[in-house]
Amino acid sequence: MRGCLNFLAGIVAVLFAITAVLALFLTNFFAVVADREVIKESLSNLDSLVVEAVPAIVARTLEEEARERGLAPINLDEEILQDSMETLLPPGWIESQTDTAVDTVYDMLETGDLDNAELEIDTTPLLDRFRGQPGLEIVGSIVNSLPPCTQPLNPAELLGPDVTIPACMPPELTTTQVTQEVHTRLVQALDSNPQLTSEFGVVRVPLFSPEQQAQNVELVQAREQLLRWQRTFALAQNWGWLLWLLPAGCLLLIALLTVRSWSDLGHWWGWPLLGTAVLVLLLTLIFPAITRTLLRQAPADYSLVEVTVRQTGMQLVTAVTDTWQNRVNIQAAIMFVFGLLFVLLGFLSGRGARY
Repeated sequence: MRGCLNFLAGIVAVLFAITAVLALFLTNFFAVVADREVIKESLSNLDSLVVEAVPAIVARTLEEEARERGLAPINLDEEILQDSMETLLPPGWIESQTDTAVDTVYDMLETGDLDNAELEIDTTPLLDRFRGQPGLEIVGSIVNSLPPCTQPLNPAELLGPDVTIPACMPPELTTTQVTQEVHTRLVQALDSNPQLTSEFGVVRVPLFSPEQQAQNVELVQAREQLLRWQRTFALAQNWGWLLWLLPAGCLLLIALLTVRSWSDLGHWWGWPLLGTAVLVLLLTLIFPAITRTLLRQAPADYSLVEVTVRQTGMQLVTAVTDTWQNRVNIQAAIMFVFGLLFVLLGFLSGRGARY
């Protein structure tokens, strides 16, 4: 009878290890994902990615437009444009807007109110800089790269009715004149935009308005997906702690099956705790390494936008993984210490009973 109970207790000890690993991994994952500050911290250097990506995107766009018009290619100096971008962007502006976007997403997940969700973007610091010398420099860096016009062109018709960068530079005009004119017209267009002037530069972008959903089927699908995430998010936040009842129940069942003395308690609780802690520490070394390896395996033909998005995603995953790993390792270390104490209790109690 005693041997049968010990065998059942051994099975329960294995179940304890499995459920404890799951509880450690899942509850900490839920806690990290639910912590908006971790997400904000992982996106804190997004401004550097933007400064690197935007010049290349602008260069590629201008090159495609020139090719479509049958014009000479535009050799845009990306380094100069990148320096202009660094001057144009207010310090901390992208980080501030990113924090606002993260808060908007988490507010949606916590409240479930998607119909009234909107993203607020404070463009005032950026527009103030664009109106001044930084804006003039970034326009000039593009104008200076324009090819000369090969056909006669009336300078008065250079810009046309739309506020755009001209396709070529007529020899009668200097780059300074064209830069000044383009910059002035762009500033006038921005100042006359009601979206920018109605709320003093704060742009409110509805995310899931009925009008947008009626025109975009993909937006409806994204809304449904976000609702599923919201339900999972709420379930994990409210009931995730219940996972710990499974390993706790296993320990109680082990005590009922085999514990007849302090020595039994020390051994039957200590060794499962020690073994589970060691298993968790090993798994936390393997899982993050596998995740990073999978993220690095990507095709070489990614576009620049995809590369930038992928780099941002890697930063996000790395930050979540590192924080998760630290939390799990700390809790596994605590479990190891408790397991060691119980094992010592078992040995000391058994020795005392023999004497």
